[in-house]
Order: sequence, then structure tokens, then C-alpha cells
Amino acid sequence: MTSAVLGANSALQLGSGASPQVYTTIAEVLRCGPIGSTAPEVDVTNLDSTAKEYIGGLPDGASVEFDVNFIAGNTQQEALRDGVGNTINLKMVWSGSPESSAKFDLVLLSFMRGETTPESQQTATISGRISGDITWT
Repeated sequence: MTSAVLGANSALQLGSGASPQVYTTIAEVLRCGPIGSTAPEVDVTNLDSTAKEYIGGLPDGASVEFDVNFIAGNTQQEALRDGVGNTINLKMVWSGSPESSAKFDLVLLSFMRGETTPESQQTATISGRISGDITWT
């Protein structure tokens, strides 16, 4: 039997920037892209080496994109819209037993209202790049 867990009841939260940090759930998140980092390989082969040698470089945060049902007047969504170009604090909380989470800074690069059609909800897509370390719990 699988131990897989659905993404339902997970939450993406916006930090207050205060100390201590207070997180508030961003309303009606539809999807959150992958959160993580990658490290490049650094070639450290030298004249004493008998084969290629490598070490891991500095981790590089991923680009993250998430979609929301747009809600006019929503405080968190307005902060995301008005914060493009700034660094924000985010926390992703995944449902499960036990819960797991990732806290990270995100350089907010875009806030785009979604395509508007007569038969679809109004959405927005927010994207940015993780800056610095990710705190996993």
C-alpha cells in the first residue's frame, strides 16, 4: 500500500518581514511549482589527480511560479502585486502526518493577471527566484 499524500490542504504563506516572522496564508493558491535548489559541479582536478575530481558548488535556488484565483482587495495578493522587484519571505506547508515545510526568501520577479475568458475564473501567476538557503522542516 502506498504512503502517498495529496497536495490538498497544503498552504503557501507570505511572511510579514517582522521579527519574529509571522506567516499568513495566501488565498486560493491553485498550484505551486517545485521548490528546491541545485548545486553545480566544480572541477578541482589538479596535476596530482589520477582522475577527474569534483566538489559541489554553492546551491542555487530554483525559479518558483504559482497561480492563484485572483481576489481583488486581498491583502496578500496585493502585497505580491506591489512587491515585484523586492525580496519576500515565503513558507510552503505541505499536508501530511507529520506536516513538512520549506521557508525561503523569494526575489519577486513578476505578477501577471491571467488570461480572461467568459467561462473561466480570474487568475494571477506570480513568479520569482529563491535567494539564499531554504529551511526545511
